[in-house]
Amino acid sequence: MTIWRGLVVLSMSLAIPLASAAPPRSKSLAQFDSGYDQCEKRDVAMRGHRDEVYASLYRLKLDDALRTELETTRKSAPYKSERRRATQTLAKNAAASDVQQRLDLQCQALKKEIKPNAPTETKR
Repeated sequence: MTIWRGLVVLSMSLAIPLASAAPPRSKSLAQFDSGYDQCEKRDVAMRGHRDEVYASLYRLKLDDALRTELETTRKSAPYKSERRRATQTLAKNAAASDVQQRLDLQCQALKKEIKPNAPTETKR
């Protein structure tokens, strides 16, 4: 029994770091980017902080490896397809007042994730 318990503990300790270092998914990244674009249109101070805010929300360390991973994901076909879908959905629902209110609240919350004096993105 002790060996099995040790194997369970070992497998759990290996699974936790793998789960936390999971690559960004195309769907969630596309939906985030689509919403963040709306916020950038409303508030110029948010421009250039997209990756920083994404990493902060998902509690990821924003380093060169993550930036490369995000860039690669944004070039993928599933991302582009989902991004188109998310943008169309936002455009279709934009006229509803409750959507505008929710977007305002979302943008305010996202803006709080921007660290003061943080460097802006160089690429888009």
